[in-house]
Amino acid sequence: MGIFEELKRRNVFRVAVAYAIFTWLTVQIVDLVLDNISAPAWVMQVFFLMLAIGFVVALIVSWAYEITPEGIKRERDVVRDDSTTHLTARKLDYITLAAALGVVALVGWQYLGSEANVMPRASVAASATSYSTSTTARLGDQSIAVLPFANRSNREEDLFFTDGIHDDLLTQLAKISGLRVISRTSVMEYRDTTKKIRQIASELGVAKVLEGGVQRAGPRIRINAQLIDVVTDEHVWAETFDREMTIDNLFDIQSEITRQIVAAVKGQMSESDQGALLAAPTKSVPAYEAYLRGRQVLSSSGYNIEKYQEAQPLFERAVTLDPDFALAHLLLAEVHSFAAWMGYGNFEERRTLAHSAIDRATSILGADAPQILVAQGQYLYRFERDFAGALEKQTKALAAMPGDLNLRLDVASTQRRLGLWDESIANMLLAAELDPASSDARGSAASTMAIHHEFDRLAKYLPTVRARFPYDTDLASIHAMLPLWAHGDTKTARRRLDKVRPNAGLEYVQASIELPWFERDFAAAIEIWDRPEVIALTSTDGWVGWGGVYQAMAWQELGDEQRARNLLVAVANREIDWTLQEFALFAELGARAWALVLLGDFDAAIALSEQAVSQVADYESDAVEGLVPLTIHCYVLAKAGRRDEALVLLSRVLDQPGGLNRWPLYLDPRWDFFRDDERFNDMIRPHNLEQSIHAQK
Repeated sequence: MGIFEELKRRNVFRVAVAYAIFTWLTVQIVDLVLDNISAPAWVMQVFFLMLAIGFVVALIVSWAYEITPEGIKRERDVVRDDSTTHLTARKLDYITLAAALGVVALVGWQYLGSEANVMPRASVAASATSYSTSTTARLGDQSIAVLPFANRSNREEDLFFTDGIHDDLLTQLAKISGLRVISRTSVMEYRDTTKKIRQIASELGVAKVLEGGVQRAGPRIRINAQLIDVVTDEHVWAETFDREMTIDNLFDIQSEITRQIVAAVKGQMSESDQGALLAAPTKSVPAYEAYLRGRQVLSSSGYNIEKYQEAQPLFERAVTLDPDFALAHLLLAEVHSFAAWMGYGNFEERRTLAHSAIDRATSILGADAPQILVAQGQYLYRFERDFAGALEKQTKALAAMPGDLNLRLDVASTQRRLGLWDESIANMLLAAELDPASSDARGSAASTMAIHHEFDRLAKYLPTVRARFPYDTDLASIHAMLPLWAHGDTKTARRRLDKVRPNAGLEYVQASIELPWFERDFAAAIEIWDRPEVIALTSTDGWVGWGGVYQAMAWQELGDEQRARNLLVAVANREIDWTLQEFALFAELGARAWALVLLGDFDAAIALSEQAVSQVADYESDAVEGLVPLTIHCYVLAKAGRRDEALVLLSRVLDQPGGLNRWPLYLDPRWDFFRDDERFNDMIRPHNLEQSIHAQK
C-alpha cells in the first residue's frame, strides 16, 4: 500500500481537516473574548503557537496510534483485520460536519449582526423583518437605486462614456426634492452582478430600481432603460431611445428618463423639479468625452494626488476644445482646490487658476447656479479657510441638490470646522444611508467623534461599523487608538493596531507614529519613519521637519545626543517656504520652533513659535486644526522654562477639540520634563485614572 493510501486509511487527512476547521472556529471565538477583556497581544500569539504545535501532534498521533474497543494502541500492534479505522473515520466525518456547521453559524451571525447594526436607529425596525412585497423600503417609497448601465458596445474604451451617462443621470436626480438616490459608490458594487433586482433593492433599502444600457454605433447612440417597482415587482416604465449621437440628444434622453422616474415616484413634476433637468453643457462631443474621462478618473477611490494629476490635463483639453464648457471649468477648479489643499504644487498659483476657472464658469451659468455655489464653497474652504462663508454657499447649493452625497459631506466637513459637531455627524450619518456600500461617511463620523473627544459615543458606534466594514483601515486605526484615548490602555491599542493593514492613510500613519511614544518604545519611534506608508504621507507639505524632530527626541531618550543634535540642526536650518497654505506653513514653522527649543535656543524658538501662531488669523474659527499652533507654542514655552505662561495656554487647549487630551499627556515621555511641577500633574490627571490599569502606578 502506497504512502497516500496509508495516510488515508489511518485517517490522517480527516484529522487534519477536522483540526483546521476547529482551529478556525476557536480562533474567532478566542479573538473576540480577548478583545473584550483587553488581553495583551502575547496571549493570542501564545495561543497560536499552541494550536500550531497541537496540529503537528495530532497528525503524529493519528499516524502512530489507533482507537480500538480496548483503548488506544500503537498502530503497529493492531492486527489489520481487527482495525476499526473505518469506524473512527465515520466519527471524524460527523465531528467535521458539526464543526463546519458551527463555522457557517458564526459567519452568518457576524454578517447578520453587521447588517443590523450598521443602520441608523430609525431603520432598525425595518431591518428586523425580511424584505417582502409587503415591507416598505428602509429609505421610503421615494427611494431609488440607479444601477450601472451596461456597456452594450462591447468595447472597453466605451466604458467611460457609459459611466458618464450614468453619472449625469445621478446628478440630475440629486436635484429632485424628496427623492432619495443611492450614491454612485454603492451602486457601482453591482456592476455585472448576478444578483436579482429584488435582492439588490433589499440590500440597498430602496423601493425602486432603474437599470439600462448604452450602445454607441458610429454616428448613433441607443439607450434603453427600465424602472422596476420592487414592492409590487412590476416594470413601471421601459423604453429604448435610438437617436443620432449628439449632445442635445444625450441630455434629452436623460431628461426623459428623469421625468419617468419622478412620475413613478412622486407623480407630476413640480416647477422646481423641472428646473433640475440638465441642459446640454457643451456642443462639442470631443470636449464632452474628455470631460467624461476626467470625471471617471476623479471618481476612482482614494484621497490621493495621483488622480487629480491625471484628471487635470483631461479637463484642460475639454475647455480648450470648448472654452464655454462651464462644468469642465468647475472640475478644473476642483482639481486645483484639492491639489493645493493636499500640499501639491504652488499654492498661490493654484489659487489663481481655481479663481479664474470659477469666474469663467460663473459668466456662463450665472452666480446662483448650484454648481457655482459648490465651487465657491470649495474655494472659500480650501484657499481662504473661510468656513462660515463656505457653509453659506454649500447650504444654498444643497437646497437645490438635496440628494447630492458629496455636497452633503462637504457641508458636514465645514460644519465640523465651525464646531457644529452634532449637525456635522448627523449629515455624515445621513450621507451614510445614501451610500450603504461605502465606509467613507461612516469613517468621517468616527473621526469627528474622536476629534471632539466623544470617546463613549465612539465606543458604542465603532463596533457596528467595524462589523460592516472590517477591512476599512481608517475605522480600524481609530478603533485601535480608542482604548488609549479613553483609558490609557496602550496594550489593547497595540494589539489592535498590529492587525491593521499598513497604508498611507492619515489615521493609520498618525497612530503608527504616536503609539510607540506612549509605549516608550523609542527604537520603534525611530524606525516607523522609514516605513514606505509613512514616507508617502509625510513627504507632503505640513509634515516637513517633523520626522527629524521626532527621531531626534527618540535618540535623546536612547542616550545618543550627537545623533539627535544633528537631526535637530538640520530641521532648524531648513529654509521655510512662505508660499505654503496656512496650515502647512504654521505646521512647518512649528517643527522648526520645536527643534530650536530642544537645541536650547529658547528665544529663537519662542519667536518662531509665536510667528506660527500668528499665521492663523482666527484659530478659534477652526475647531479641527485651529488649536494646533497653540499646542506647539505651549510645549515650546514649557520647554523654555516659561511654565506659568505654558500652564495658562495648556488650560486653554486641554480637552478641547483639536487640542490636547489628558491620557496622551499623562503617558507621553516628551512631557516628562514638566512632571516635577504638581500644577501640571493636577491639570492633566485623567478623570478616570482610578478606574484604569494605571491606578496603582
